[in-house]
Amino acid sequence: MKNLWIALSFLGLAAGAAENPLAGLPSKAQGAHVAKIQGLGDNSWAVLGCPAPDPKYGVARGRSWCSKMAAAENLGGAFLCGTGVHGATPDGRYMDDLWFYDAHAHRWICLYPGADPKTLKLHLDKNGFEVNEAGDHIPVSYLSHAYNNTTYNPDLKLYHIMWTQCPWWTKALPQRYDWLDVPAEKRTYGNVGGIIPLTKHPLFWDVAKGRWDRKFVEGAGPGGRFEGVAEYIPSLKKTFYTHSGTTWFYDYAANTWTAGPKVPASIKGIDSNGCYDAKRERIYVAQGRGFAVFDIKANTWQEVQAPGQPEDLGNTNSNHMNFDSANGVVLWQKKKGPVFIYDPDANTWTDAGSAFPEVPWKKYSVRYMGSHGFYSAELNVHFFYLAGDSGNTDANMLVYRYKRAAQGVEQAAK
Repeated sequence: MKNLWIALSFLGLAAGAAENPLAGLPSKAQGAHVAKIQGLGDNSWAVLGCPAPDPKYGVARGRSWCSKMAAAENLGGAFLCGTGVHGATPDGRYMDDLWFYDAHAHRWICLYPGADPKTLKLHLDKNGFEVNEAGDHIPVSYLSHAYNNTTYNPDLKLYHIMWTQCPWWTKALPQRYDWLDVPAEKRTYGNVGGIIPLTKHPLFWDVAKGRWDRKFVEGAGPGGRFEGVAEYIPSLKKTFYTHSGTTWFYDYAANTWTAGPKVPASIKGIDSNGCYDAKRERIYVAQGRGFAVFDIKANTWQEVQAPGQPEDLGNTNSNHMNFDSANGVVLWQKKKGPVFIYDPDANTWTDAGSAFPEVPWKKYSVRYMGSHGFYSAELNVHFFYLAGDSGNTDANMLVYRYKRAAQGVEQAAK
């Protein structure tokens, strides 16, 4: 009897693992795209083509104001989420889906396909969060655009989303009002009550469990909807978040937020790009004409105006900012435009003079072609996914290498 119980338990665990879409990652790096990456020289691009579709849900759609894909080196890829054109439902589901790009296999993995208007039925738990009948958290319309409000904690294997209240669900999911306990007279555009929209309650995709989780946080923390910059800091075991002139740190062990110093005036607005420099323990944040650096050890901000700095560093709809760890520099790239390199040691910007490769734009103009990216330290390339806003016509994955690392990508790909 005991052996039978053990066998059944093992089968149950195996079945659970099989249902977890990321359980087998990282994949083995192989395929034609690997050869293209291996062949990249300095300051060069390669067009990888459209990633292989998820067997059930196809190819991830593009989404505006979503330049960041949070990289997960221990999984060999990066996450992508965020709504497109006002929560468009081009495939019948609300666009609060979640995807993972497997860079080793050049394929899309759909982690969550988005709310199904025909079957979605939830209720509120004791904390006022939406859950299904089994008590599992099912976030609804958790992001408008993604901005820079996502990061990844490799220590706990948690994809961390700063909840950014989105009001576009009312037409697609009118039944949501039935379980939100919002009085009829207050059923205004996007009103979900006072608990759900608070940014301080973090939303996670738990990689090990293959499901959503949301934590209720007592006390202070980031307020309502904001378009900020989130970065996990391994040395602190905390996530850094800056928005609207404030700085916050989330402690995973204590489930609390701690306030940090106010940010410089040049970046105190919303919709910033940012990246984390593990070499120097810094975070760089760019917004329009502003550029600032946060020193993690000193817990201080400093505005930067360096020689060669682009006149306008833009926002999350038109520009990317990643830290290139192989070369210790910051890469900034304008959508279908130039690549600039910021050298923190020299405190200078340089135009790399790299021409953007020709790719098809049959249906979408440059303005409406979403551009999402991340840097792979393992492969030493910057990935850029191009796809139409709320669509995937002419979807394409590009890679760019600034300079070869000492070991080269060949070693990482073996």
